[in-house]
Amino acid sequence: MGGGISFQHFVAACLKQPLNAAVLCLAVINGLVTDRASKRLSSKELPLPPPKVLGSSVTHFTQLCEGSVGNKHVSFVKDRSLYEEGLKAEYYINKIQDLFYDEVYTTYIEDRRLLDIISQLIGDEITAINSMIINKPPGTIEHSSHQDLMYFPIRPANKIIGVWTAIDPATIDNGCLYVIPGSHKAELLYNHVDVESKNKLLFHGIQREEYIAPKEKWVYIEMEPGDTLIFNPYLVHGSGANNTQYFRKALTCHYVNSMCHYVDVTGTCQEEIKSIVEAEIKRLGGELSFIDLWRVKSKKVRGVKSNL
Repeated sequence: MGGGISFQHFVAACLKQPLNAAVLCLAVINGLVTDRASKRLSSKELPLPPPKVLGSSVTHFTQLCEGSVGNKHVSFVKDRSLYEEGLKAEYYINKIQDLFYDEVYTTYIEDRRLLDIISQLIGDEITAINSMIINKPPGTIEHSSHQDLMYFPIRPANKIIGVWTAIDPATIDNGCLYVIPGSHKAELLYNHVDVESKNKLLFHGIQREEYIAPKEKWVYIEMEPGDTLIFNPYLVHGSGANNTQYFRKALTCHYVNSMCHYVDVTGTCQEEIKSIVEAEIKRLGGELSFIDLWRVKSKKVRGVKSNL
């Protein structure tokens, strides 16, 4: 199994230059950006996310779970096995999605300093998609190796980027992320299968994971609150089980160049995801297509026009 390394050392290794303590801990996965962009990213003081977000996000998460603050725009994803144990909502809700109009989390998603970084990687016309807070409560199982592009009917993939910011300390014991550095370079989207359909909807992992993402290639990314990981949607990654009594929360959002376009995934390895999503929408009384859903789950955050 791959060893764990400190986030600081991983960042320094990726950027191939020392980090100042005042500089944002920013990981660029093995060749994601040019040397020039790396220098620009590592030479600025970037205290992200803003103190308001990091300081109040845990409380706000609990309030949303309990319903003590209202937000008609967000949606909740439950871990069914934990829900059946009769626990408090904070212990079985593992995602709150669609945060674009949440008064607390929007300050993170649309922070100018974060968008300045994103614009160096995908361009100045930016649409945010798939914003959510991920909660890994005590007792949560591992999330198998996967690629985020599997869920997006959007191309080109090299104009999509993921941002993952730790709210709580993320350690090997409580299920920090692991990555396979360089796995995005082949630009190959692997077949995924539903690995835990009983407990979580759309909980997919790479088929034949033991060959494509063997544990000896895993690199664990231990992070402190505020540390931010930026990665390509082809990157193979996952997270371990939470074997502690503590939560592991993170804010995450994907950003897309607004000149990207939607694609029909029928006949591709994404077709199963499309079918599951559309069936769930229909079960809930809706009639949206897979592409229409992503139109709803997106928001232009910089620039003047968008194809999305």
